[in-house]
Amino acid sequence: MMKKSLLALLLLSSLAHASTWEEIAALDAEKSAVSAQPAAPASVSTTAARPARWLPLSNGQRVNLANWKVVVFIQSSCPYCHKFDPVLKATAEQHGFEVMAFSLDGQGDPTYPSPLMATPEVMKEFFAGLPVATPTTFLVNVNTMATFPLLQGAVEQPMFLSRLDEVFLFALQGGQQ
Repeated sequence: MMKKSLLALLLLSSLAHASTWEEIAALDAEKSAVSAQPAAPASVSTTAARPARWLPLSNGQRVNLANWKVVVFIQSSCPYCHKFDPVLKATAEQHGFEVMAFSLDGQGDPTYPSPLMATPEVMKEFFAGLPVATPTTFLVNVNTMATFPLLQGAVEQPMFLSRLDEVFLFALQGGQQ
């Protein structure tokens, strides 16, 4: 159930999706009594809604970033979030991946002013076995909901990209394309 709710949140955070995914998200939202934005017309195709955005990896493979999101957990008063969040946002814009922000205190920061609230269920799903700290980033396959921890703490862009490459290689090796 949690994975379905998380899938609905990830799908609803994008502006346009294929009709099948929107229908699944809408059904999940109804089941959870969560109000959702109306689904796009059934004629919207996956290709048009989520065009491929390719990131070359260090081993020569390429990954379609349209199938992945980076999830970041923040707090409004976290100085490390205030340092890292602009780096993450600029990196996302430069390389074409999407970021979904969750807040531990229900408030945003200058970079992510309107994050989603990190519910206990979301925290349990992401932080099982990990210490809770901000900022913490995860890589999520939006098709399979496979989740991979990226980093805890603030880093500069080269370190983030190096770690992202490592995690993508690990994820792709495990068949989570």
